[in-house]
Amino acid sequence: MPSPILLAHPPGAASQAQAVAAELKALGYEVEELRGRGQSPRGRKVVLLWSRQAWGTPALRAVARQAHATGSLVCVRLDAAPPPVEGARQARFAKRMEWRRLLSSKAGPVAAAPRGAARARIHTARAKRVKPKTQPVGTDMRLYSDSSTRAFAIVLTLCIVSAAALGVAYGRYPAVAAPIDQAAAALYAQASEIAALAP
Repeated sequence: MPSPILLAHPPGAASQAQAVAAELKALGYEVEELRGRGQSPRGRKVVLLWSRQAWGTPALRAVARQAHATGSLVCVRLDAAPPPVEGARQARFAKRMEWRRLLSSKAGPVAAAPRGAARARIHTARAKRVKPKTQPVGTDMRLYSDSSTRAFAIVLTLCIVSAAALGVAYGRYPAVAAPIDQAAAALYAQASEIAALAP
């Protein structure tokens, strides 16, 4: 005896649903229409007439997920809308449908991947996409050393230029040499006094 059929369709596809139900009953199938949300397939084959309008019907999406999870979903597309679930058995609506082939083809239940494994795959994929920023070791120290070397060279150059200029001024201008001589004499006298106090 053929398996009972649960026929589900969007509101705007009543005429197509009647034609499908008549064909299935003529083949000896027991057909029941989906009445509303919450109705379970309960081990029956589910023939779902699917269209763009069906996307806005939560009851159809729910029964499609349930039937696909048990391998009992047959999706009949009324237009170019994609199927409600990926991997569902599907066929384009026509006047002569190969119902026995569609309803007798076996499809096992869809195995749900463990959440932990799925999350691990997601994290692994993200890690592959995001390349870690490589920071060379010692880069900051080299930058600091280079800047310090340049500053020391500048200061040393200024000191040498100042000393040279002072030496030229000392030899040419008595007004510059006199204060330097006085300061040198005072320092010499003070150093002599300190040396005389030493035991």
